[in-house]
Amino acid sequence: TDQDRFFDQSLALEVSSFNSGDAIKIDLGSAVAVSAIALYFSSEETHDLVLYGSANSDMSSASTTNTMLSTFPAGWTIDTFSEDSKRYWALRATGTVANNAEFLIGAKYDFDFEFDLQSIKAKKSGNVITTTYSGSEFSTKKHDPITTWSWKWSFITAAMKTSLETLRDNTEQDRFKFVYYDGSAYHWVRMSADSLQFTEVANNIYSTTMSLTQQLI
Repeated sequence: TDQDRFFDQSLALEVSSFNSGDAIKIDLGSAVAVSAIALYFSSEETHDLVLYGSANSDMSSASTTNTMLSTFPAGWTIDTFSEDSKRYWALRATGTVANNAEFLIGAKYDFDFEFDLQSIKAKKSGNVITTTYSGSEFSTKKHDPITTWSWKWSFITAAMKTSLETLRDNTEQDRFKFVYYDGSAYHWVRMSADSLQFTEVANNIYSTTMSLTQQLI
């Protein structure tokens, strides 16, 4: 039950009654090449999960794409596998899974070229400052500080431009959240609406910028 929580773009609530032998199926509308899975757990999970792909809605031709046989720590687990193109996908539990709050499948993208030096990593506070008529200030903390990243590429190839356009178009710019790995930790992020606008600075060479904002839930 509550399987919609798997795809609600929120980490606040988990799927419930996800018991041994149960599977949650998704329909991508057409065959899509998939090579990565991202799972978010609110706390440690010890039961295994198996990902199946099929060309048929009844999963009659289902084949095991990836078996995750490990303890899942709290937070994000990202797993990659050989690319497989299927329309229907199902995640099956081998035991009662009580802590799974989000499930993403797709592709893992590594930047073709590193962004320029002088990139910006900052913190944005969750405080609201209220000023009274007498000039006194009061602070209310609405949420923890969130991290922001801002990058610039002065020169990228047409191939990298295509890759970044795919990322931008699949997330619909600032509509869908996704997972970003900074080299040491995974972050739940949203892209800014003005990211990945391209300027041709030489023949088939482009410049662009990209900004991400951490999402707390």
